[in-house]
Amino acid sequence: MTTIADINRRRGWIVVATCFVAMAFTFGARSSISMVLPLWRDELGWSSTQSSTGASLVLIMMALGSPVAGYLMDRFGARRVIGCGLTALAIGVGGTAYATEPLHYYLLFGIIGGAGYASVSIPLVTAAVSSYFVRSRGLAIGIGIAGASGGQLPVLSMLGVMIAALGWRQSYQILGVVLAVLAVFILLRLKPPLHDDAAVTSRTEAPENDTLADRLRFLFANRTFLLLFGAFTLCGFTTAGVIDVYFIPYAISCGFTLIEGSAAYGVHGLGNLAGVILFAWMADHVNRPRLLASLFFLRAFAFVLLLFIATDISVMFVFAAIFGILNFATFPVIANIVATHIGVRIIGLTLGLMFGGHSLGAAIGVVLGGWMFDVTAKYEWVWWLSVALAALAGVFAILVRETRTPPGKAVPAPT
Repeated sequence: MTTIADINRRRGWIVVATCFVAMAFTFGARSSISMVLPLWRDELGWSSTQSSTGASLVLIMMALGSPVAGYLMDRFGARRVIGCGLTALAIGVGGTAYATEPLHYYLLFGIIGGAGYASVSIPLVTAAVSSYFVRSRGLAIGIGIAGASGGQLPVLSMLGVMIAALGWRQSYQILGVVLAVLAVFILLRLKPPLHDDAAVTSRTEAPENDTLADRLRFLFANRTFLLLFGAFTLCGFTTAGVIDVYFIPYAISCGFTLIEGSAAYGVHGLGNLAGVILFAWMADHVNRPRLLASLFFLRAFAFVLLLFIATDISVMFVFAAIFGILNFATFPVIANIVATHIGVRIIGLTLGLMFGGHSLGAAIGVVLGGWMFDVTAKYEWVWWLSVALAALAGVFAILVRETRTPPGKAVPAPT
């Protein structure tokens, strides 16, 4: 006999595969900026500041838009939010192909596209996948968001070939069409999870007929949310804030070439793919707060290792592999805890807020790291500060109480 849980699992794995592809093209489109910046400078005469402004607008839109998109997903379901997000991306990326002035680029790629990036992001995909699973939830989340790391590698390679053969304008036109096709597929074919209190519901103390203000009050009075929010904000400082920005300059300052530093960073990207799937699977089987704390404590150790990469190039590659495995791996574990401690009914808003905190931590890391280098002419103090903050994130994580069946009234997952 086919149960509702069986139907949801089948639908869920279709959602996982679709989200993997969507994340690959979404992150590939965002990362393609690095390939077209020199072309814009030569062909359109744009300065580096003008070109980077659009990319900065994307980050701002992601930080501001993720909580909004998460709230809308809780209200209207993943199909509409992700489908509309891909539509915005198709318009933003495809429209950028016709840009002739920086203002066109800011509006299309930065603002319209940025709204799409906020709707097809790691927290939103995590929220979408979580609604379909109880068992194997962690593994499903890990595979779904792996498109952001491993999936984008072939997409970027394909875009590089297309840009070389066809030019950036035609390549962006084709990419816009692909994103539009994905949007149509999701809007027409993705089916929401069925309700079953025994199989696919999560328990939460949040009221059913609540307003946004009610949900925010509930979250910011929730001990688990506050601990995870603090840990993930510190996570943003130690990853997107300092490693993504300062690792390659630090490697060069240690005597390595740009190619060697970039190669090590590529190993870091492959580590992301392996780590996110491994630790997402582990989150289904072990004590999750302890697992999350272990990830942060190991990250603190990795920063200590980073201080010694100048001794040998192999040390740099070992660091890159270790840190890559630990980088993206924290998010599926956090999402797994949120699903059981707070509930899938408001998981979109919850993870959207956490992603906003992560982005805030990253922004502080970029600014503070640059200031510390200007003052000391060294990166070592940035890494020592990161050791302390990663360890503090581990303390926050281990203070979360593990329970897979929290008390409270069961409410259905969003449709």
